Amino acid sequence: MQTRVVTVGMDQRLFDIKDIFDNVSFHHLVVLDDEDLVVGVLTESDLLAALSPYLGKAAENQRDVQTLTQRVHHVMTREPLCSTPTTGVRDAGQLLVDKSISCLPVIDEANKLLGLVTWRDVLSVLLVENTH
Repeated sequence: MQTRVVTVGMDQRLFDIKDIFDNVSFHHLVVLDDEDLVVGVLTESDLLAALSPYLGKAAENQRDVQTLTQRVHHVMTREPLCSTPTTGVRDAGQLLVDKSISCLPVIDEANKLLGLVTWRDVLSVLLVENTH
């Protein structure tokens, strides 16, 4: 589980999100509400699907640029599937595969964010287990 997770608010604009993803090496953001409760997940793939493919190209027009003004809550995955600190690695991996998702926010009983598990985290642990 990664405990250093970047979070964003539901009303942030996609130009802020694009800036984050353009400057980091991770691909998932957890969306929190005003009470710091997990309400969604936004992946780099979600962002790319929401933006115009003509951004930054010669054919770009004002409507393409407008896609950057959308808010996170318009494109995030709402009510994401989450795990808890007691969820085992194999169970987390099975959830990722069964639900075709790439991450699981890890929450406590009050729906507060503790961390994030990605398919890479699961794969890394399983590979280490298989080498011992």
